[in-house]
Amino acid sequence: MTATLSARTLVFSSLILIGTSVSAHDDDGMVWIVVRDENTVSMHGDIKDLEKARKRFAELGPGYLWFRKDGKEYIVRDGKMIEEIEELMRPQEELGQEQARLGQRQSELGMQQARLGRRQAELGEEQARRALAEAQRDLDGKRPERRNREEEREIEKTEAELSRVQETIGNEQEKIGREQEKMGREQERLAKQVQRKVEHVIEASLRNGTAQPVK
Repeated sequence: MTATLSARTLVFSSLILIGTSVSAHDDDGMVWIVVRDENTVSMHGDIKDLEKARKRFAELGPGYLWFRKDGKEYIVRDGKMIEEIEELMRPQEELGQEQARLGQRQSELGMQQARLGRRQAELGEEQARRALAEAQRDLDGKRPERRNREEEREIEKTEAELSRVQETIGNEQEKIGREQEKMGREQERLAKQVQRKVEHVIEASLRNGTAQPVK
């Protein structure tokens, strides 16, 4: 199974990857990777492409473009072109950061839900214990104690409050989920837009000779 990159900012083996995924076997298409520095790249490709591009880092240093078109590999070291691609990627990166923020919030809400669920389970066990004790008192012909009734009402009150909090959290999770879906669609649109524009930039580099074949 081929590992690919999703259309958002990712951290993989201490390397920041910003880009979209393509098939590792798409030799007739165009894949590209901007190696910004030793730890950060912008890319449209897969892990194998990334490995090929980063092999040139020791020789070229930061700030170069590696791409493959029609099965051939090229390198571009035109700073202006690199900046142009970086600028094209910026909206996608910013959206990725917002997606990460929402993902973190979803995680926090999920942990809150888990804590509430554990508390509700504890209360349920307490109610079951009290119900058994009450049944035993009935069998023994004893009247319910006032303190027990008050404690039972307090448990019911706590359960109701927990349910209200869970409902509030659930509503926020649904809202965030809808926003994440919307962002996912926008991220896909931006990825396609960036790819088209970068392909035009790369085509220009092939025409003007700034793209040098990899030997």
